[in-house]
Amino acid sequence: MKLTSAVVDKLALPTGKTDKIWFDDSISGFGYRVRAVRKWKSGALSNAGPSRSWIFQYRLGTQSRRLTIGDASAIKPAKAREIAGNMHAKVRLGGDPALEKQQAIARSSDTLGNLVQKYLDRQRTQLRPGSMRAITRYLQRHCASLHRVPVDSVDRRAVANVLANVEKASGAVSANRARTALSACFSWAMKEGIAASNPVVGTSQRQEKSRERILSAAEIRLICNSLSDSQYGTVLKILLLTGARLNEIAQLRWSEIDFQRGVISLSGDRTKNKRPHEVPMSPSVRALLEVQPKNGHENCFRSLDVARHKRELDETITKLNGGEPIPHWTHHDLRRSAATGMAEIGVQPHIIEAVLNHISGHKAGVAGIYNRAAYSNEKRDALNRWDSHVLKVVE
Repeated sequence: MKLTSAVVDKLALPTGKTDKIWFDDSISGFGYRVRAVRKWKSGALSNAGPSRSWIFQYRLGTQSRRLTIGDASAIKPAKAREIAGNMHAKVRLGGDPALEKQQAIARSSDTLGNLVQKYLDRQRTQLRPGSMRAITRYLQRHCASLHRVPVDSVDRRAVANVLANVEKASGAVSANRARTALSACFSWAMKEGIAASNPVVGTSQRQEKSRERILSAAEIRLICNSLSDSQYGTVLKILLLTGARLNEIAQLRWSEIDFQRGVISLSGDRTKNKRPHEVPMSPSVRALLEVQPKNGHENCFRSLDVARHKRELDETITKLNGGEPIPHWTHHDLRRSAATGMAEIGVQPHIIEAVLNHISGHKAGVAGIYNRAAYSNEKRDALNRWDSHVLKVVE
């Protein structure tokens, strides 16, 4: 028997049979299956007509396997025969079509969204909170359009389109950070056997413009005079006076403050370079921290909506400046301005690096292994001098 349209249209279940398969004579294992179907209707089972499907049956070792090619009403005999022929060829070469189908179905549920969640769960205990928030933003928000796509179906073109959209909406820097985060995610997935390759490899990296914004004395005065005594205002004043990073101060804990020794002690898990760092408190920084209410909380400052507070501050600055806004600036510009300002008042570069907890210059590479001086007294002197200078500028 050759399973053609004319033949299968005449095939029907023999009397008393509920399931029957007719096999093709030319392709071993290629068959046409007819099964009786019964459904509940009005509280009783009744015949609903037979189901008709194409199947392929084969033997692998001592096991017999069968898989459904598809519904006979949707797949024409010629197409079913072609599919069965390909499966027959795979079996002869040692393949297992049924297993391949199971794996394909399983992999289709491994979407990028599921992968991202697994990756973030793994990274949560390994990254600093600030870094974790940034990576989550890049993978969850910027790559959201790919979340429903199976991991193996995410190709270079799809990634390139996402990065182009990120660049258009948020700029080249955000596009590059999203690219880095997605590439790290796929590299991890390859090691875990979830992804076969990294489609981010080969995509374009955007050219970034290095930020060199240094606040002038007039801008520092205007910003400081626009700050209120709120917790956000206090955080920004301490950033300017210490050159610290935003998260280091905004997430400052009472246990990290030693008023007796006059230092802020940050552990390695709270710094960008993973190295412990002590920040001597100048008189102004001490005064700002001493008046903060504890109220039984671990952190000095409650959770701040930094973006909203920054917008409100910019509006206040514009009003105080006669309706004229100052050029765009960021919280990190306070750190850069502090470093530049200390250099201008005569603080030595290696002391400034120590204040900022930088690993560069004289502390980089092999030299850093032999030069572990903390420069505690020198840092305190530098920050006290910077404190006095800022007060003069503001007043």
